Amino acid sequence: MTANSTSAGDDRTLRLEIGSDRVGRVVFDRPDSPVNLLSAAVLHRIDSLIAELESRIANGQLVALTLESAKQGSFIAGADVGEIGEVRSLEQARAASTEGQRIFRRLERLRVPTISCIDGTCLGGGTEISLHCDYRVASDNSATRIGLPEVRLGIIPGFGGCVKLPKVVGVQRALDIILSGKPVSAARAGQIGLVDRVIPHHAWERGTREFVSDVLADRVPKATPRLSFQGKLLELNPIGRKVLFSLARKRALSETNGRYPAPLKAIDVLEQTYGVRPDEAYPIESDALAELLVGDVAQALIRVFALSQDAKRALPASAMAAARDIRRVAVVGAGVMGGAIAELVAANDIGTVLKDIDQGALDAGLRHAADLLRKATRARVFSEEEAGLKLARIDGRLDYEGFEEVDLAIEAVVERMMVKQQVFRDLEGVLDPEAVLATNTSSLSVTTMASGLDRPERVVGLHFFNPVHKMPLVEVIRGELTGDAALATAFRFALGLGKTPVVVADRPGFLVNRLLGPYLNEAGHLLDEGVSVEAIDEALLEFGMPMGPCRLLDEIGFEVALHAGREMGAAFGARLSPPDVLDRMIEDGRLGRKNGRGFYLYENGKSTGIDLTLDSLFPPAAGGPSGDEIRSRCLWLMVNEAAWALEEAVVDTADQVDLAMIMGTGFPPFRGGLLRWADSEGLGQIVDGLARYEDTLGTRFAPAPLLKGLAGRDGTFSNPT
Repeated sequence: MTANSTSAGDDRTLRLEIGSDRVGRVVFDRPDSPVNLLSAAVLHRIDSLIAELESRIANGQLVALTLESAKQGSFIAGADVGEIGEVRSLEQARAASTEGQRIFRRLERLRVPTISCIDGTCLGGGTEISLHCDYRVASDNSATRIGLPEVRLGIIPGFGGCVKLPKVVGVQRALDIILSGKPVSAARAGQIGLVDRVIPHHAWERGTREFVSDVLADRVPKATPRLSFQGKLLELNPIGRKVLFSLARKRALSETNGRYPAPLKAIDVLEQTYGVRPDEAYPIESDALAELLVGDVAQALIRVFALSQDAKRALPASAMAAARDIRRVAVVGAGVMGGAIAELVAANDIGTVLKDIDQGALDAGLRHAADLLRKATRARVFSEEEAGLKLARIDGRLDYEGFEEVDLAIEAVVERMMVKQQVFRDLEGVLDPEAVLATNTSSLSVTTMASGLDRPERVVGLHFFNPVHKMPLVEVIRGELTGDAALATAFRFALGLGKTPVVVADRPGFLVNRLLGPYLNEAGHLLDEGVSVEAIDEALLEFGMPMGPCRLLDEIGFEVALHAGREMGAAFGARLSPPDVLDRMIEDGRLGRKNGRGFYLYENGKSTGIDLTLDSLFPPAAGGPSGDEIRSRCLWLMVNEAAWALEEAVVDTADQVDLAMIMGTGFPPFRGGLLRWADSEGLGQIVDGLARYEDTLGTRFAPAPLLKGLAGRDGTFSNPT
């Protein structure tokens, strides 16, 4: 369509174009940003445009309207979370929700067909404005994802999403989309009726024009929920719907342990608004959103989201300008981590070489990568065809042939300094002089690893966490010899993989493993005192940790944990020296989950429960510490070590500690992070408690100077002055 009219005004974020065919286009194009966001100013602009549209429709100047984006791979990424985080009162939250609803309902009432044209990311408010259009079309672009992720911020859709979505896709699918917070692909959206037509990306403009023509010719029927026979039995009668909502509540409680109120509130809203007149339904949604938004959980989750966004901008543009383009990556070492890293790289459509010196190990690494892609297919992340194409990007090799074309090589071999140094020497002899060398070490010195090379400045740490495809954190380690270009390249590479990078200094254990060290050690000390595995793990599960420390040790593997513990004990002395618990477990033939025997027993990779024969290794004692004391001993030591790490400038800020611990260990997000939780506990209380434990249990509890200083002047990690 050729535009012959553009609306007045200098707001480039949103413009109206009307073609000679009297089809209008509202085009979202936020300046100086890769994505469009629905800020208060943008909503006001939409409102004023609708007034203009109403006038043009009344004058016969408009016969249809499309909503489009000028951004490549992005429609509307949602509301402005920065503005959401500034809301502090129920009245303010309710007013913002009501205003967004009013504007979207005004769009819905336009007396011409309205069509949302989704090519790329469409989340939150972007999905809600689309639901208020008469029709929706989506591009089969792999970047197209449509969803309502608000529960991940501790809130619910508040611009009409809870009211509108069940009418479009049915109750059960609406519950799935809202409660999971996961977006769906264009293909899936087409299957469930969320969009009326999926258009090939290569024919996007022509396809949208044809759809508009079909709408105007009355060749597109109004969509209704595409329900199966069973779905109709459940959704089209009150008893069936009651069953659906009851099952949804049970599942939500099971998944959240009642820690996160948003999923349960969303279920309440969907149930209360189903079949209710819009004028009554929309206020129910607004009230629920307001109640959640001013709560502690939402405020914590919104803060975590803001921290993750800030992390992506941690290096200034001037530094990022030195980053090298990555077209081909080599992963050396085809163990579990190597295979998983290779799969992640290939899944992001980057040519990948997976190398090992042993054919059996290489085959196992390739199988692991293939298994991960199959799981992604079952989870509908990729189609089978897409997964096959991504697997084909991984080239398994036993030699260094073709490595001269590699831009970034990541070593993931055994955690021994001499072996890693030899791998780097080999790589330096075959790689392009500008290629970056990265180590996935979890504890060894990046500086020492690089010291024997001709160009040590191109060595950087890229520490992925297991499981690689799930854990969002990557520690980007700057060694003392690491150059700016290598650091920027590694940082941008991590971003390109969809990870959250945190830049850390080259100190033993870096950040996350260093803070986990005393936490896991203390679980060992408690075992030695006769406290049961069940009591220890249950205490930390009740706090909100994704698994207890004993179970986590099983997952890490005792040999790996023992090696890392000894490294940190050698570096930091008694404070981080591990007890001999792991030595005894290994001597007893226990390696953790990998051989099916640890603190828990495993069959086919799944836990069958705590090993009851552990009493012979750790005789139980009567009258042990309470759950509160177990939590205090484990968690306060993590806080204390974080204070030591901040003093040593392992990272720059407490915010970085909080983000890394959430993204790297699963520290409960609803608590806002380790140090935000410590602030809420009271640093004075923690220091006093550590001092008491130091008197009775030893010097490992000695409070860090930074922590004592903050407590002494009534400061906090978030406000040290």
